[in-house]
Amino acid sequence: MPELKDPTGTYFFTITLGDVSQAGLFRECSGFESSHTVVENRSSDANGITQIQKMPGQMNWGNITLKRGVDSENQLWAWRQKVVEGKYIEARTDGQIDIVDANGDVAVTYKFVRGWPCRYSAPAITAAGDEVLVEEIEIAHEGFERV
Repeated sequence: MPELKDPTGTYFFTITLGDVSQAGLFRECSGFESSHTVVENRSSDANGITQIQKMPGQMNWGNITLKRGVDSENQLWAWRQKVVEGKYIEARTDGQIDIVDANGDVAVTYKFVRGWPCRYSAPAITAAGDEVLVEEIEIAHEGFERV
């Protein structure tokens, strides 16, 4: 019988974009998803009854969204600015997210390829609030894998 394992908790994660590793600066990461469109092939059998065969169509990759507290660093802004200036080929980079467990070991790694920032969102600012300012960057990419 296979050994039962506890699900991995989200204690800490690091993000590497190209050669730059950012540990602990991000508070949320989402959008690791893939899907296929479903293509239906309809035909009739010998009795005239319609048969529907469903097959995978085009592969789609969800965009990855990263959220982090605003500080004096502007690496995400500079990365997005490359795309704004038309340098999207230069902006493309591979990246990975390492999820670290309670023991400090990497439990799960997701790697994506040829990512570039397709959206940047500055935080909403409220003078009466005491919340941390959070910026978002959305990364379009050409595939990911869990390793």
